[in-house]
Parts: sequence; structure tokens; C-alpha cells
Amino acid sequence: MNYAQLLTRSAGTEIATAPPLTHHEILSLVQPFTRRGYQVDLAASDRIARRLLFKPVVHDEAGRGGIDATELLQLDSSHPSQHLLTRTLTLQDGLTATIETQGEDIESLLQRIEPVLPQQQFRTVEGTIVALSYRLTANKMPQHGGGAARRELLRGEAEIAGFRVLLRAAQVRSYPAEIDITPRMQGVALPEDLLAMIGWAWSPLRKSKAGFTGKIKVRGQEPERSRRVEAALETTVTHLARTLTRPPAAYYETLRGARWKVTFRRSIPTLFFGGLIAGAASLTLVDVPQDSIFNLLLMGAPPLLMFGAFGMRETPSLEIPPLPRRWKATWLPETEPARSQMDAQTT
Repeated sequence: MNYAQLLTRSAGTEIATAPPLTHHEILSLVQPFTRRGYQVDLAASDRIARRLLFKPVVHDEAGRGGIDATELLQLDSSHPSQHLLTRTLTLQDGLTATIETQGEDIESLLQRIEPVLPQQQFRTVEGTIVALSYRLTANKMPQHGGGAARRELLRGEAEIAGFRVLLRAAQVRSYPAEIDITPRMQGVALPEDLLAMIGWAWSPLRKSKAGFTGKIKVRGQEPERSRRVEAALETTVTHLARTLTRPPAAYYETLRGARWKVTFRRSIPTLFFGGLIAGAASLTLVDVPQDSIFNLLLMGAPPLLMFGAFGMRETPSLEIPPLPRRWKATWLPETEPARSQMDAQTT
């Protein structure tokens, strides 16, 4: 038996031997929630999966939450001493934001979540509501958080002009955050430089199965990293709200200079390696002594460059980017008169 099989068998045995929740365990687990007015929903809960769901709580704008949303609590107890508490907030338009925390003491988990009001997970940027989902962890550096819990951004979501924008924060240090732009209508095209023109941290858009995807490079450690990702998300939503709500012609006219800068930036890896090749070819015309240190550096340069290129988190893309021509396709949703006129023409 190899090490992978041993791990698989151990995990499978651990899950299989985990007993379902008993009536006594349920009564013990729900006590902290009952004291706060929550009621367990036994019909929706799963005792075999050791999952408890509580009846929804409606928040209104005049109440404590300060926003019209439906709150749903979920408690997953994989072991008697390990719990995962998740709060899901859903707006009337279906936009959701979650917050989760994990630990041994349920009372402590509730105390972490309670200070985060529902309105703090929804922000308005350029008239667009952005839903933010977090993970709460024990704050080991109180001077940065000022409280018992530290927020780590998991994702951000928004609806902009018929597009669903979803940002997924990287869970591994030094990796970029990913952002997906999914159109509601099929066949909608977006320019590759739509996000890259915001700044050097934003990558060009790539076509995906559902729509388009890009990346945002954010440096730093938590909790500063999550703050920077949130700021980058707000900048992205602002740019998309100002761009996707206008005709593509305005995109070409007002952002022509920024698009040319993106084209040059995308050409840098190709120009760099092309310059190396041209420089290496030109050295054949130069007589370099065999015992020269310069000759030794030339012989060791190729493997060092290859090691540096393939050792990067993301290998530079060698491409010839398209020129920023006028964008002829449209991304604006069709209005009802235009649809009826098109239907009349087809009939």
C-alpha cells in the first residue's frame, strides 16, 4: 500500500465512522442559537451528514441589518469538536454573500459572526451592488484588526449590464485573484483589453466555457491583502459599470490611448525574447576570446534565463497582441422595441 492509498483509506474510514447526529447532540448544538432567537429547521437538516440548518431570518432596511436580505445559518459538525458555521445573506434579486468561520466552540463562532452586520457585506459602487463573502479567523495580530476575528475575502460578486462579475480571491500566497465575467446572453463578445487597461495588475481577458476570465495580481499578506483585493474589485466594478453601459464606439474613442498602452505591455515578453535572440545572433560576428569571463557568462546565460522563465508563478505569454481597432460587436442588452422589430423582420 502506497502513501496515497493510506491517506485515502484513512480519510474514507474517518468519514464512514463519523456517527450521525443524535437527538442529544442536536439539543446541545442548538442551545447557543436558541438563546439568540434562531430556530433549527429539522426538516431541512441532514443528520447523517451532521449538518444543521436554521429557519431563515428576514432583515429589513429599518432593522439591525440595515438592508433587505434573508439570512440563513448552517452548522456543519464533521466531528464533535470541529464545527463550521456559515451565514448566507440573499437579496431580493438573488445576489448572495456568505461569511464562514471554523472552530471548536460554537459560542465563539457566533461571537465572531455577530459583529459583522449584513449591510457590511454589500456595497454600492457606481450604482451597482457588490456582494462580499468572507472567512473569519482568529486574529493573531490584534493591532491590525482591533477585534477577535480577522476577515479574509473569499469572493465578490456583482451584476452589471447583463453580465455576472465574480472575483475569487486566491487562497495561496503570491497567486493572483481570478475574475470571471459571464454574459447572460449567448454570443456576446468582449475585447481582450477590457480589464488590462485599468492597470498593470490586471491581465487581458481570455475566453472560457461560460464567458471570459482574467486575473488581478495583488501582493501582501492578510489582512492587508484582502483590503487590496476589495479595492481592486471596486476599481474593476467602477470601470465595467462605466464601460458596459455605453456603446462600444465610446469605448474605442475615450480609451484609445489606454488600449495602445496595453498592446505595448502585452508585447514586452515577445520583444524581450526577440531581443535576446537577435543579441545572440549578433555575437557570432564578434570575436570573443575563449578564456574570457564574458564567454563564460554567455554560455551560462541560456540555462539561467530558462530557469528564471519557467520558475515564475506565471510563465510570460509570448504573443503578438491585436491592434486596438474599433470594436464593432455590441455588448449592450437588446431593448424590447429592438427585439420586437427584429422579430417582425424575421416573420
